[in-house]
Amino acid sequence: MKVFGLTGISKRVIDELVEHGVKTIELRSSQNVLAASRAEVGELVFLTPHSPEELVPGAEGVLARIMEKHLGFRRIGVFSQEESEEREVLVARLKLSLVNICRASTYEAREEFREVKFHFSASTFECW
Repeated sequence: MKVFGLTGISKRVIDELVEHGVKTIELRSSQNVLAASRAEVGELVFLTPHSPEELVPGAEGVLARIMEKHLGFRRIGVFSQEESEEREVLVARLKLSLVNICRASTYEAREEFREVKFHFSASTFECW
């Protein structure tokens, strides 16, 4: 089974998902927003605290099912001593439901799409 990866997710966010079983997260990094936009409601995603550059086979994280998905723009203010301005960034909000804590057996990073997919065996649902 292959699933989209959400990388660089803070340990605090992952811990809250594990503790409560459901969590809504907002993604801003281009790689994670792209993965979220390509994944569908009902599909699984793999959240890991590791950045794409730190990934190794056996990366730890959690599998979660997408319950809701919203893509949209968020205004952010940029302030300096000389000027201030507003910018819009594309963000993805995902409501996730915990499936399992596990390790990915392997992963593939596709630079042309800035995408990371993780591979799992059928026994993933039985780990930890």
